[in-house]
Amino acid sequence: MSESLDKLHNRILSDARLKAAGIVEQAEEKSKQILEDAKAQAQRDANDILSRASLEAESIRRSILSSRIRTNRLRILDEKNKIVQGVLKSVEQRLSDIANTDQFEPTLKRLVLEAVEAVGTDNTLVKVGFRNTQKKNLQSLGQSLPKGTKLLADDTPIDDLGGVVANDPEGKTIFNNSFKARIERLDNQLLATIASTIFG
Repeated sequence: MSESLDKLHNRILSDARLKAAGIVEQAEEKSKQILEDAKAQAQRDANDILSRASLEAESIRRSILSSRIRTNRLRILDEKNKIVQGVLKSVEQRLSDIANTDQFEPTLKRLVLEAVEAVGTDNTLVKVGFRNTQKKNLQSLGQSLPKGTKLLADDTPIDDLGGVVANDPEGKTIFNNSFKARIERLDNQLLATIASTIFG
């Protein structure tokens, strides 16, 4: 009896060992599968993170490049604007000294006639003001004006650069035909013309 008990005991132990070995083997396989799945998921996550990081990096690179391009364009525009403004200042300087040139009389006549025509009344009063104007220039101009037009000479240039201002006898209609007023009326067109002439 003791012998059969030992056999039974050994058999139970043997079965238990076999069962335990099977459980351990299953657990190892399961842990191996879990580990492989975790590795695959980690690889997918890493690839996804790298892909997003790459897209973000490309977006940042493009943004920096675009910002540099905008900055360079603004610098170029600023330099072009300085050149255009320089040309405009040079033109203004030459206009302010026009009384010393042979172009003064025809220019003055044109400015006065335009102003008189713009006011459009008889007995127009025209104020003329240029730097270094000589009275003889104004006398020759007076003979070519419509009847009733009165000329007033001012010792100081009108609007700093010189020009003429005409108005009706009551002072209701005034037309400023100074160089500065003309430049302001043509401002955008003038700047565009200077810029296209210089820069094409």
